[in-house]
Amino acid sequence: MENKAFYQRLVRRYMENKASDEELEVFFHLLERGLLDEPITAYMNARAGEEQPGGESEAPVRRISPRKLWWAAATLAGGLLAAGAVYFMQGGKAPQPLVQQNITPRQDIAPGGDHAVLTLADGSTITLDSAGNGSLSTQGGTTIYKHAGGRLAYQAGGAPETVQYNTLSTPRGGKYQVLLPDGTSVVLNAASSLRFPTAFSGSSREVELNGEAYFEVAKNAAAPFRVKVQAAGGPGRTIDVLGTSFNVMAYQDEPVMRTTLVSGAVKVTAEGAPALLQPGQQAVISNTQSGGIKVEKAALDEALAWTHNEFYFSNTNIYSIMRQISRWYNVDVSYEDSLHVFLNGNIRKNVPASQVFKMLELTGEVQFSTVNGQVTVRAAKR
Repeated sequence: MENKAFYQRLVRRYMENKASDEELEVFFHLLERGLLDEPITAYMNARAGEEQPGGESEAPVRRISPRKLWWAAATLAGGLLAAGAVYFMQGGKAPQPLVQQNITPRQDIAPGGDHAVLTLADGSTITLDSAGNGSLSTQGGTTIYKHAGGRLAYQAGGAPETVQYNTLSTPRGGKYQVLLPDGTSVVLNAASSLRFPTAFSGSSREVELNGEAYFEVAKNAAAPFRVKVQAAGGPGRTIDVLGTSFNVMAYQDEPVMRTTLVSGAVKVTAEGAPALLQPGQQAVISNTQSGGIKVEKAALDEALAWTHNEFYFSNTNIYSIMRQISRWYNVDVSYEDSLHVFLNGNIRKNVPASQVFKMLELTGEVQFSTVNGQVTVRAAKR
């Protein structure tokens, strides 16, 4: 009974954003061991009962839906703290050790990080993970600098005699930021590449993208900025801007390409047909069939979550979720069952893969197993 009351108190403090650092540590340790599943469900059932007229609660264990539980549990996962000495808060007293546990870490899949390779104009490569900070190379009068925190910067030194191109590539499990010579900032998501000139000249600025990137384009009315994207199995697509913040998700293994405008204005062109976007809008283009461009209201939180180091799912199907996980954790995914599962929630991306799988399993819809970096997804047993 003491443990049950302690678990309930811990879940309540976490749900209400009152947990201390020590309590966060306890929460994730107990969550990993599956000891908080019932307290989380009970808490959400109680809240659901309070929200109904009269506060009445019917069949509380059945009322909570898997999706609701996933949202409640996933939004808790702001980070993962190593388990060691376990503490609890009692009243207004200082934290006191409850039990000392020696936890043996199990094998897990680490999250992605600042990993990328830079390919220079002559075809030589620099692995940025192991390169020291400071000047890396000079390309046609432009100096390339590496800064801490996964950032690359190009400083132009004058008009080049010939145009030279570099390519920044992130692997699965990597991301990186580059400041282009015109001052445009680009953040590359995992499994993406950006090809760009080492100096911009003339009346246009053009780069080529594969994968996903977030752009903050430096204003220059005399030289519009253009992003070229190669469509999966089809003609290329372009995005034209002046000074704008926007996200482009154009992975070849996704069913659609999405261009999401945060500020400014962009023109998206596909199959010769243009569409103008206003801030808060999104252009959606199918990668599997023709049909032009669909302009719709954007879910900015979802589109930009990766730039804040988060997963964000809004009625997202499990296959799309697993493609994101595959790219960020550098894992291969297979399925034992045909799944019709759509989930909501968000979770920080700086946690080991097991924590993400634990959150997904709390829905009661799916289960996971991991062997040698291969993740298998199956329907949960009823």
